[in-house]
Amino acid sequence: MINPVDRAVEVLCRRVSGAWSVGSGYLVGGRLVLTAAHNVLTDGRTDDLVIARRADGSELPADLVAADGSQDIALLRLPADPSLDDLPAVRFARVDRRQTRLVENCWAIGYPGWNEHAEERADIPLRDSAQIQGVVPPGSHVRRGLLELRTTSTPEPLRPRTGHGSQWRGMSGAVVFSEDPEFGALALGVIVQHHLPEGASALTVAPVTGLTALGEGAPWWRELKLGNWVTLPRVGTGTGRRPTRHTHLGRAVSDFTDRERLIAKAAVLLTDRLADSAPVVVLHGMAGVGKTQLATQIAHRLAPTFRHARIQVDLGGGHFDVSTDAAMIQVLQAFGLAADRLPPDAPSRRAELQKRLEEGPSLLVLDNVAEVARIVPLLPVAPGSAALLTSRSELPSVTGVNRLPVEPLPAVEALRLFERIVGAERIAHEPDAANAIVTLLGGLPLAIRITGGNVLAQRKPLSAHATLLADERQRISQLEGQLDGEDIGVRSTFEISYRALRADTRRLFRHLGLLPGADFVPELAASCSDTGPEEAERLLGELADRQLVEVVDITGGRYRLHDLLRLYAREHAESTEPEAERRAAVRRCLGWYADRLERWMSVPGAHELPPEAAIGWFSEEHLNVQAAVRQAYDAQEWDLVVRLVGSLYGLLFHRSHWEEMEAVKAMAVEAARRLDDQPAELGSLIHLAEARRALGRRQETTGLYERALEIARGAGDKEKEGWILTHFGDLQCDLNRPGDALRRYAEAQAIQRQRGDKGAEIWLAAHIADAYRQLDRPQDAVRVMADALAESRRRGDEAETVWCRWHLALAYDQMGRYADAEEVLGPAVGFHRDRGDQAGLATMLTILGDIHLHAERPALAREAYAEALELVRSIDAPRRVAELEAALERVPG
Repeated sequence: MINPVDRAVEVLCRRVSGAWSVGSGYLVGGRLVLTAAHNVLTDGRTDDLVIARRADGSELPADLVAADGSQDIALLRLPADPSLDDLPAVRFARVDRRQTRLVENCWAIGYPGWNEHAEERADIPLRDSAQIQGVVPPGSHVRRGLLELRTTSTPEPLRPRTGHGSQWRGMSGAVVFSEDPEFGALALGVIVQHHLPEGASALTVAPVTGLTALGEGAPWWRELKLGNWVTLPRVGTGTGRRPTRHTHLGRAVSDFTDRERLIAKAAVLLTDRLADSAPVVVLHGMAGVGKTQLATQIAHRLAPTFRHARIQVDLGGGHFDVSTDAAMIQVLQAFGLAADRLPPDAPSRRAELQKRLEEGPSLLVLDNVAEVARIVPLLPVAPGSAALLTSRSELPSVTGVNRLPVEPLPAVEALRLFERIVGAERIAHEPDAANAIVTLLGGLPLAIRITGGNVLAQRKPLSAHATLLADERQRISQLEGQLDGEDIGVRSTFEISYRALRADTRRLFRHLGLLPGADFVPELAASCSDTGPEEAERLLGELADRQLVEVVDITGGRYRLHDLLRLYAREHAESTEPEAERRAAVRRCLGWYADRLERWMSVPGAHELPPEAAIGWFSEEHLNVQAAVRQAYDAQEWDLVVRLVGSLYGLLFHRSHWEEMEAVKAMAVEAARRLDDQPAELGSLIHLAEARRALGRRQETTGLYERALEIARGAGDKEKEGWILTHFGDLQCDLNRPGDALRRYAEAQAIQRQRGDKGAEIWLAAHIADAYRQLDRPQDAVRVMADALAESRRRGDEAETVWCRWHLALAYDQMGRYADAEEVLGPAVGFHRDRGDQAGLATMLTILGDIHLHAERPALAREAYAEALELVRSIDAPRRVAELEAALERVPG
């Protein structure tokens, strides 16, 4: 590796007149020398002889690659030389002209006139190198678009041979660097002017961003990896690289190829105006073109900028529905929020996301975007964070974004990727076959990777693979075909990989195409294909080796099937498997989800508080379960719809997933009707009504209760009828119709009295009291609850007595009888405290805190609320935590 100091060269130019001029330059990567344009141009002409003289005195002819006299910046290329092999590109930086803080630790190495040696031959003078130090003030020379290097170095006096002039003569073309503790030397400009005063001076510098106008996208641009600028001045990061606080990204593959220009553009767009905006960039292109891996690569490279968070979320791309709320939850969990600590509803989750994004520079990678409406609420709002989207469309309805098309790899880069997979030796041995393969694959990275895997696994000559591709003539046309409106370009590659599999592996692969979700565990694959777990693991290992499945989580044993591969596998299943076998495979898959849900949720009390194991499993499988319900519904597997949705109620209620609750319960209602299963329909109707009430869609709920009443009355089930009438009354209270609610409650009360169910009457009394309180008739509420309390005492049921006491306390509180409210509530508080019922005790303490607050006893209110808050925190009830935190904020003082 060449010493960085030895990269500095003298740039010698013999003019047409025969005179030599001397300047400086720097080897910035490969065989490219960056210098000032006036060192190598004469009146804009480039027909002069240019030589680069290195530190060891060796001289190499230099060809002019590009030059811009207005920018005064030029690039030279040296001939092939062993000492220049594998010379990496330097890292380039741009200066933020909005900053006033100095860019410090700057240096440049050049060949100034004061270091000229008189004993050298007269025609080409020889100078020694000199290193100068300084700082760059971002606010200087803004109008001219130039920079200024204020030197802290004092040059030596001019030697007699040099004559008069500036001490800095010959430094033009020297590249100015800033030494960064994290990135090392960052090139920020080229010295283009020097000043006559002796001693320390201010040298004019042309920014290296001028290379953009010189030839953005040219081969040398990619060779230097230009465009991925570091912005200066930077906040000091110490001596080491500071890790991102929250990271949830895919793996950055080592054989990633090309895309440097695209990465550079995306990096600039995502970081250029980060201080005063929230940039959004869309990477769009056909399936299989490598958008996801490109986005992942960009996210990894931008770690220094997005120090707070870099989070990647798969939105499904239309293969399965991922709601905004579900995606929001994934992002919040990546920010470190446990599943049981998420905010209770969609608006508060959105607010929490924006709060997290404002805590530091964050990058959200929203992968496989299909519907714009789903991702807009996820986009950062405040300046300082950004979003990178991938999609098969340009997402034209998203405003204020930058769109970058992702095209298939050029032939040279496609061959380079293939070489990195199969090895340079094999490419060199059969270059024509290798070129034929990448040409037939259309430059699609996914196809190239799969074919490379086949080459490694089958150990056949490249010519054999090229022959297979060429023989399938119709497959060439299929590279530009369509399926379901999506561009499909890799079917021929999939076919080659598929034919290389054993019969049992092919069968598993076909069945994987029938799975509902984006990823899966081996147990699900085994169930779907009706094989043993160990056999499924072995077959999945073979598919992974063939790159037909992707291992997304080695520790958790999760796999993923690319969307194009899933379509391909499904096509084979439909053309190979009998319909009865496909349906049986789908039912086995859906049954696998239903069995696991029922195993947990059939335990008594699980719907009120789901087991921790169920919550943990559901947090991973949530999207897949959602897709399974949709698949069961689309396949008209009505019994499985009822089973799946019936077990979901407690899990969805626990996290307040009301949007999803409504969607799945609506499907369950229809499924139950198709099965003529009225009990199942009745339960789903009530839950659907509950979801719509929670979503504020109460006007759409009346018909649900009416249908539920029709079912209960038709079955002669008075108990269910009374239960529904009570909920129907609650809906009327929601609609601010407490009078209508009382009429429903009266119907329910008549039924309970007819049945002689005193316990149900006491339960109903609290609902009646709530309606009276809504009517501002607390006296009637007190009367109803006092009667219920007396009855509960006669029955000797302590739990019923407590139920009556706290509702009676609410009525007293509304009347302003705070002492009576506190007195009647006291035994209820003691009951829950003695039983160790933390949730019940927190409810009683919250009511007690309200009473103290209304009675203008802030200290006691704060004490009650604080104890209740600690209790709900200990039982992980996030919604109640938020409510009590808000209550504490309302306490004066």
